[in-house]
Amino acid sequence: MIVSAVMLLGRLAGTPAARRSGRLAADAAERCFPGRLAVISARPRFPASGGAEILFRVLDDHDAFVRLRVDRAAPTAEQLGEAIEDGLAAAREWRALAAALRRGGYEVHGLGRLVADPWIAADPANDTVADFLAGLRDCLARRPGAPATSVLIADPAVVRALPRDRDPSLPTLLRLTATRRLAALSGRRPYYRASFGTAGALELSLVHPFSLWQRYEAAVTAGADAWLARVSPGARATAVMSLTRLVTGRVDRLRAHVVFRDGSEESGPARLGNHVLAVTTDLDGALTDEPTVIRDARAGAGPLRLPPL
Repeated sequence: MIVSAVMLLGRLAGTPAARRSGRLAADAAERCFPGRLAVISARPRFPASGGAEILFRVLDDHDAFVRLRVDRAAPTAEQLGEAIEDGLAAAREWRALAAALRRGGYEVHGLGRLVADPWIAADPANDTVADFLAGLRDCLARRPGAPATSVLIADPAVVRALPRDRDPSLPTLLRLTATRRLAALSGRRPYYRASFGTAGALELSLVHPFSLWQRYEAAVTAGADAWLARVSPGARATAVMSLTRLVTGRVDRLRAHVVFRDGSEESGPARLGNHVLAVTTDLDGALTDEPTVIRDARAGAGPLRLPPL
């Protein structure tokens, strides 16, 4: 509470300074690049002595925006020019990404990072997931020289319920990276992440919002404990690793690692255990197959050495 109050006071105290920084930035932009930039917002940085963050729209590119930090002095022509080039380059990269996915039939509804981690809508099933991933990979391959990126896949119902943009006139890249939009895409239901594996193929993971992850984790732990009670009395599951992977060719089965401790091992929060179960579960966390035991996956107090899921 004290920290929050201090941050709020800092922001309030910094507001007049942010306005001054905004005026400095606007004057410099009009002097150095007349008719090219317009200030969208000026926000104080914390602490207030950290200056202000100025956002500009680029008047001849509706996709691009410019982010600039301004302290007491007005930005120079060189600083403005570099920031404009960065903004325009991001807009060009965005248009290439959007065009590649659009050719595959997908619209981009958000960007998890600036020109990376695009959000699309799809509802793959067991009998369509292989073709779905192959099609996505082909889309992304149409961006020669572009870095590999994950694709985030929301349920179409989530996309239909997205909140309207508070300001539809904002540059495309600002609207698609808005915190409110990303929270609506990721915070309501599990979603898929398609990412490039070591062999260059797209692999599909399921990502749970935190509350749903807790429910899934509790179910996996209960199933692992019940299995351990039968085969290794005294052993206890201590953690479910947050990385899960969908079984290849399935969207209703997950692979996960569960750390467990034998009854003979030391207790305490620093000793989660040296052994791991590789488990297969349904989407609710119930075990569907016999787990595989991986003994001594941790050497001493070092990290776990886990095989691929």
